[in-house]
Amino acid sequence: MVRKRVPEQHEGRRQEILAAAHRCFLRHGLQGASISMICKEAAMSPGHLYHYFPSKDAIIEQMADDYLASLHSHFSGHPEDEQTATVLLSELWSMKGWDDLGHCRILFELLAEAGRNERIRAILKQNTDGVRTLLAEALTAGQARGEVDSGLDPKHTSAVLVAVLDAAPMLPLMTADLDFEESRKLVTTMVGRFLKPQQ
Repeated sequence: MVRKRVPEQHEGRRQEILAAAHRCFLRHGLQGASISMICKEAAMSPGHLYHYFPSKDAIIEQMADDYLASLHSHFSGHPEDEQTATVLLSELWSMKGWDDLGHCRILFELLAEAGRNERIRAILKQNTDGVRTLLAEALTAGQARGEVDSGLDPKHTSAVLVAVLDAAPMLPLMTADLDFEESRKLVTTMVGRFLKPQQ
């Protein structure tokens, strides 16, 4: 008799695998973390894991897709009159402290791996393009309200903002004793001044 798959249980197990893989990637890097390590972390056999993901690259790809979906939800959760800089940095503003940004640090592993792995580079580029589209839309809306400098090209500006978003989670790793709330306000002020229309 074929065992019936319960969608909720299947998705729950997939999320457990992704969480286990994330912990392994942060400890050992994308290259250093093996499927056997991920299986041990997730407390399952390789055969069981392959039922959910056919390869390590498939796990990485799903992580990248989930990150983009998370950004979508952050962007859509703001009122229309919200300050553009706050909307653009919505993921940062959804966090309560530096520890909440730990999941973002996998992006730096992806960046390092992209220099060696064409598949990872393609995944990273595809997801970055998606993020840039969201940022460009927010910038265009801000320009229509007169809140963002009309001389800024949304497409190019979005690329600069992606770099700011990706770098923010690294602050506590590079400098000790940084206050999270103050740092978040400073980043928002910096982006706000950058976007402000010229007088």
